[in-house]
Amino acid sequence: MRQFFSSMSQRARMAFAGGVLLIACATAAFAWWAMHPPYGVLFRDLRESDAAEITASLTQMQIPYRLEEGGKAIMVPDAQVYETRMKLVSQGVPKGGSVGFELFKDSDYGVTEFAQKVNFQRALQGELERTIASMDEVASSRVHLTIRRTDLFAREQEASKASVTLSLRPQKHVGAREVVGIQRLVASAVDGLVSDSVVVLDDKGMVLSNHTTDGQSGIAMGDRLDEQGKLETQMRARVGELLHRVLMTDDFTVSVDVRLNYDHVKQVREQLIAQGKDGNGLLVREKIGATGRVADESDPEHSKPGATSNDREVEYAHGREQEEVVQAPGRIERVSVGIVIPATLPQSELGKLSQVISAGLGLDASRGDKVDIAAIAPPEPVKPLHAVTTAASAEAPAAHLPASTNDPVTDAESDTTSLSRNFAPWMYPLLAVLALTLVIALLRGTRSSARRLSAQEREQELLRLRQWIEAAEVDR
Repeated sequence: MRQFFSSMSQRARMAFAGGVLLIACATAAFAWWAMHPPYGVLFRDLRESDAAEITASLTQMQIPYRLEEGGKAIMVPDAQVYETRMKLVSQGVPKGGSVGFELFKDSDYGVTEFAQKVNFQRALQGELERTIASMDEVASSRVHLTIRRTDLFAREQEASKASVTLSLRPQKHVGAREVVGIQRLVASAVDGLVSDSVVVLDDKGMVLSNHTTDGQSGIAMGDRLDEQGKLETQMRARVGELLHRVLMTDDFTVSVDVRLNYDHVKQVREQLIAQGKDGNGLLVREKIGATGRVADESDPEHSKPGATSNDREVEYAHGREQEEVVQAPGRIERVSVGIVIPATLPQSELGKLSQVISAGLGLDASRGDKVDIAAIAPPEPVKPLHAVTTAASAEAPAAHLPASTNDPVTDAESDTTSLSRNFAPWMYPLLAVLALTLVIALLRGTRSSARRLSAQEREQELLRLRQWIEAAEVDR
């Protein structure tokens, strides 16, 4: 082996040593990779209680793990990620830090009724917390319930109430629709609870359920805005189709504003129905009575002795008509349409176009709907300042020169001027760089073409130089 190594050249020895070193490094890397397999994420964004529960289960199952992201993420070998996750889920780990209805799995039948109610409330709160925490935007949640008591002798039953606190994920937020959904979820799970009695807060204490719904109609603000946007989009599309067929172009602008009324209005009307021949109603009872002699108080001496007074009492029956009208929230209160078109139609045609659009949208002038059409001519394009200066300078000498000229110098100058105008400012540095590159290439070519003289050629040249110097001295 020593003789083989000594017989190798210096370059071969270096190559051999490099190969041995490369093999050793590859072996060490493979051994490290075999001893340290790649890790994958088992769970992420965990609370401390959930992370402690998971790590305890992994230690019991003798599965290696790592804690990353400040203890909020748990890593296990990549080949065991899915299998380990299924095992933990089958064991109910993690439980989310709250207790659900598994609280009654091993319950004692000897507990009191009060303890059963408390456990039921805890279990219901835990199940709601798990359901709300399953949302993509929510990291965790807390639910507190106040369930009404069913008392047989109580005159008024207190309504149930609930509060929900959300801990959101980073860069996430919940909208009005999600808040309304959480309110309805909690209200549907608790007896005697309405969605308006559910308060939703974020982890900073800000109320998220404030002004999310209309108190009487129960329509979310987001739904109201979406409904208004859909109506405006539909009307805008109808107007655009009509204008395209009339103008044969898409050079127009349409703006539609729809005002919706979400007031819950209930009207009750009651009126009498005229019956009978004279319209007084149906005769039910009539009573006629006569009294004795009636004296004239103003003139007692001229009173008639045989005069009597008759009393008549008539009772009629009338039919009654009662009408109850309930106006559903979300009705259209007013529609305003604004249109801007090019000034291609005469003024007389704009009125007809406005009537057609009003009829196509079903507008009602009595409720204040209106359509405004403005025909505006497009502004003239403004010429750049350098273009105006060039045109003026080109027309000035043309007034003093003949119609045609064949001066080659003038033509050359005009060509040079037009060529310089066509060059952009960034082209001048580019031309300078190209010229410098060409000069450097020529110099390198000249240097490479010149070869060195040999020793014999140098001696011959020196000999010629000496002969030339001696001949010059002789001439002097």
